[in-house]
Amino acid sequence: MAEPFAEYREVKAADPLRQGDVLEAADGGATMWRRHLLVMTADCDFAYAKHQGRVTCVPLVAADEYLLEMQIPKIREQLVKQQLKELRQIFSKATVPAIGDRRLREWASEQAPADIVTMLELGQADAQKARAALEAIGIMDALPDSLKESVDLLVKAQLVGAGPPKRDSAVKKVVNHLRGVYAQPPGDALFLSAIGPGQESGYFAYLRHIEQVFEPHIARGPSHKEVAYRRISRMRDRFTHALVQRFAMVFMSIGLPQQYEELRDLHAEIQGDNLV
Repeated sequence: MAEPFAEYREVKAADPLRQGDVLEAADGGATMWRRHLLVMTADCDFAYAKHQGRVTCVPLVAADEYLLEMQIPKIREQLVKQQLKELRQIFSKATVPAIGDRRLREWASEQAPADIVTMLELGQADAQKARAALEAIGIMDALPDSLKESVDLLVKAQLVGAGPPKRDSAVKKVVNHLRGVYAQPPGDALFLSAIGPGQESGYFAYLRHIEQVFEPHIARGPSHKEVAYRRISRMRDRFTHALVQRFAMVFMSIGLPQQYEELRDLHAEIQGDNLV
């Protein structure tokens, strides 16, 4: 019988620290950005001590936390824009003071939609649409603690908003976006189903956030001494290479304007003069 598939493999305590190693924080209260880390420092840097003892890592974030932190806000912004567009169309036909989108969103959370509509003195039909749009915005701008609550609120907001879709469509608009992130993640992330023994609930490597850990603070296996992290596994070579490639693409060199280069050279010249 074939072994169950996993992106990681187990590693012995005697094995040296290497690129692709997965670290787990000793602190049970560590933030999502520091709870699990993936070592990105190159093997040759370890071999020749080029890293000066600093191990560069990126976080491995639980899937629910990643989606809540990085993807739900994108969906929220798209849905809020639709309701703001409805409000702009209504306001264009009435004598309403100029209100920026940001202030309009704040207003929807600060005051009851019915009171806002009364203050604006809108006609009955427009008042009903505006009240619905403001209520939807207020619901969407609530910030629940869990992914499930966030999805529920985004679906509810669509159903109470101006021009509401059918419930199935409202659910699909949110859920399909989240599902799509697994197969087609942004360029700065990659999904991993498992990162170590007992850590198999799904994670996203987020490559734009960098953490550094001192190598002496990492235990390569079970240890009685106090450490900040312990190694729990190593990603298989193919996944390590894929992650390193994506990491490099995120931080690829970008050409900078000539004005910057001129100012840079001026600063270098001044600094040189100050040192001699």
